[in-house]
Amino acid sequence: MIDETIALNRLFDYYGSLLTKRQQEVFEYYYHEDYSYQEIADLLNITRAAAFDNLKRAKEALNNYEENLGFSQRLDDLIQSLQGLKNKEVNQLIEKFYNGGKYD
Repeated sequence: MIDETIALNRLFDYYGSLLTKRQQEVFEYYYHEDYSYQEIADLLNITRAAAFDNLKRAKEALNNYEENLGFSQRLDDLIQSLQGLKNKEVNQLIEKFYNGGKYD
């Protein structure tokens, strides 16, 4: 459960702005504020079922975005490859980036 929560929050960091405003609100209340479905429903003046449904759709959308776009996985791959480089090589890549150089 904790691993799923961490993964969903990470996906929310990447793709949260692609969710509807309501889905964003429900997700933030549930995962960031630790509110129950009933507390969310009371805050947003919706039913408990609507709070549950919005969160379910938000989670599905986040997973769908990652499945189709793969940004999170690509970033993980990049970080792993950078961790394998020596500091000098990383600094050279950063310098090339800032100078608009080519990355062979």
